[in-house]
Amino acid sequence: MELAVTVLMILPALWLAATRSSWLLDYAFFIVALNRGIRRLVDFYINGAFNPLSPISLTPLIVSALLLIPAMSRFGQLTPRSRSIAMLIMVALAHGMAIGFMNSGIGAVYSLGEWLAGFGAFLFAATAPVQTSTADRWMKSCGYAALLVALYGWFQYLTIPPWDAFWVTEVKFVGYLGQLRPTEMSVFSTMHERGPCAAFLAWAAIPMILHPRWRILGGWLTVLLLFSVVVLTLSRSMFIIVALVAVLQPALSKGRGLGRVLLLAGMLGLGLSFGLEHLPGSSRIQKRFDTLKEIQNDGSYQGRLEIFTSGVPWVMQHPLGLGLGSSGFGAGRIGGGTKEGWCDSGYIEVFSQFGWIGGLCFFAAMAKIWSELTRRIRLGGRDPFLFTGRAVLLGCLVFLYVGNVFSGFSLFWVFLGISLNRLTRPVYAAKPAAPPSPWALPPLPAIHTHPNPSHA
Repeated sequence: MELAVTVLMILPALWLAATRSSWLLDYAFFIVALNRGIRRLVDFYINGAFNPLSPISLTPLIVSALLLIPAMSRFGQLTPRSRSIAMLIMVALAHGMAIGFMNSGIGAVYSLGEWLAGFGAFLFAATAPVQTSTADRWMKSCGYAALLVALYGWFQYLTIPPWDAFWVTEVKFVGYLGQLRPTEMSVFSTMHERGPCAAFLAWAAIPMILHPRWRILGGWLTVLLLFSVVVLTLSRSMFIIVALVAVLQPALSKGRGLGRVLLLAGMLGLGLSFGLEHLPGSSRIQKRFDTLKEIQNDGSYQGRLEIFTSGVPWVMQHPLGLGLGSSGFGAGRIGGGTKEGWCDSGYIEVFSQFGWIGGLCFFAAMAKIWSELTRRIRLGGRDPFLFTGRAVLLGCLVFLYVGNVFSGFSLFWVFLGISLNRLTRPVYAAKPAAPPSPWALPPLPAIHTHPNPSHA
């Protein structure tokens, strides 16, 4: 039955990939958002047992990897600069795969699939011959998928459905996620963890904050709904990246969008001041977020700082790194991994997976993305994806200190891909001809000669 459900989830993606449909990316958002929730229903009602190797959990990787089929067939449509960016990332992945397969075996293949999910979305968005309406639709599809996750998140928080309680017990997350009682458990909604749930919701909200044309039904009320569930996940780090991107947008765009940022800040301030204390289980939530007031004494912050400071010498001593499969999905899938995975420090994890060669190629690609977006803006590009793309990229690079946000499917990969698409290139208008002067002499009549001088 698990295989049947898996096939049913993949078949639409296969058809969309075969027909080169732009809707494949829309479909991927919903598979990424809902696959673990479907898996828990199958485990609870059909299997009667938890299967840690359920093929349903692989559907996001498969569907996301299918994005590479039309993307690679259109690889030649990338601009030369965008093509060099893609090649740098491919060199990093190839180096990480070669080293990882020697060290982790099949785990490297799973980890490569995790990276290709994000890279596939990036290439698909960068190469697709789409109009602005299609690019905007991708933003909204992610928003509607997040809306489903948020609505179910409140249902989960207030009721603790039996299939979710069954899963929490089987994976031994009781205590870590709280107690299996309404309002006493952290929300993870349809995801496999509260962190990925918060990340999906926050990234879906970011485009709605940055530009009104990317908002979905409900507008700012939907944005507040998404953030309310981020609060219920007790994930503090996503508020940091949202604040970073929201502030960087007007800072990098000569003040454009400052009003939207101030409006968001006001709404969140009112919500936290008056709404938080009326939330069911508010004391537990307030205790969690109060630690942000003394971040230097927070255990999570101190732990990440220690990982980073101890990881830098390790990276310097291991130029080849450990390769893909040493951390992340690949390590978890094979039930192993190594203590040098550094999964709580993105910069260290990138170099531990890619080594010096791959790590430098990866960050060179990020620098070239920034350079290309800046170049297009300087040449007259005014597409919103250019301005917001720089804010998103810089926000991700800052947030990389907290965790590796690049190794997996995410809306920001799509965002960066669209910003490099030919869609956002500056349009050069033809220079109008100067009107003739009223004092100009009329042109001389043309002198026609016979083609054969002997017959003149």
